[in-house]
Amino acid sequence: MRTPGSPVFAAYALCGFAHVASMAIFVGGAAALAPSRKWDIASVGFGALVAATLACLMTACIAGVFFMGKSALLG
Repeated sequence: MRTPGSPVFAAYALCGFAHVASMAIFVGGAAALAPSRKWDIASVGFGALVAATLACLMTACIAGVFFMGKSALLG
């Protein structure tokens, strides 16, 4: 079902750090700081991706609570 707020909710849900490239940057940067713990850092990468996805979805839910019916940015 498409509501007037759907573009706003989708923008908040999709415009975050919940993608594979961010996970690779995190793992690469942290592994550069602690090369001996590289495999430990890589093992938490997928969990961090899931947590980032949930954070983006929760942000979209909060945007839905405060949405007043008209979006200035998305038309």
